[in-house]
Amino acid sequence: MKIFLIELRNYREWTESLGYDREWKIQETQHELSKYINKIVAKYNGFLLPLRYDFFLIIADGISNQNLLDIYNKISTISPTKAIACLGYGKTPLEAEQNAFQCIHKNSQVLEDFPDELVTACHFDIDSFTELTIRTSAYTALMNFNNIYNKISNEIYKLGGITQYLGGDNFIAFIDYSKISDIIKITDETDKIKVGIGVGPNARIAMENATKALEEIRKTRDKKWMKLQSTLELHY
Repeated sequence: MKIFLIELRNYREWTESLGYDREWKIQETQHELSKYINKIVAKYNGFLLPLRYDFFLIIADGISNQNLLDIYNKISTISPTKAIACLGYGKTPLEAEQNAFQCIHKNSQVLEDFPDELVTACHFDIDSFTELTIRTSAYTALMNFNNIYNKISNEIYKLGGITQYLGGDNFIAFIDYSKISDIIKITDETDKIKVGIGVGPNARIAMENATKALEEIRKTRDKKWMKLQSTLELHY
């Protein structure tokens, strides 16, 4: 797996330079950055995980180094601070992220020629979340969601996967292809969740397949998981 990690260096110092009436300005800037970067990454068939907003993680399999460099250069033009980046490789997304972070920590901005792997995306949602919200409240439903999300995230972390909240009752995970059976086991053993699993030559296609699978589950209402794999193959 390949992870392209971008850090906005000296981010805390930038936020403190905005004065005390700054949190709304920070939120505005973070969301504008995320929107802009998301469009750029999608153009190259990647998928963006904003993490803490001073770190942006890009699922980079299927993206050429030249396109990653283009992404970095475009982000650098709009970032409020200096942007630095590294490409990490590992057997799992988590290992790739950790290697990319160590590369950044050593101030070694490198784009090595790592091989592309199939990307496996998992699109989860919670059963009867709308009904729970109506019965309780928006915040109470969110607290219930967070309990489930934290539990699943911890399990996926142990598998070397990376999770991200999408909004509403949706969250995603990127995992190593060999861990699909583990995701199915977690889903089967956890009440009130279902998952669409998508596989593809890049993150955008994998996410599309995962969402298609989840939509099919919602239509049929007769299963907790479904896997959809693109017929496209990787070419080295």
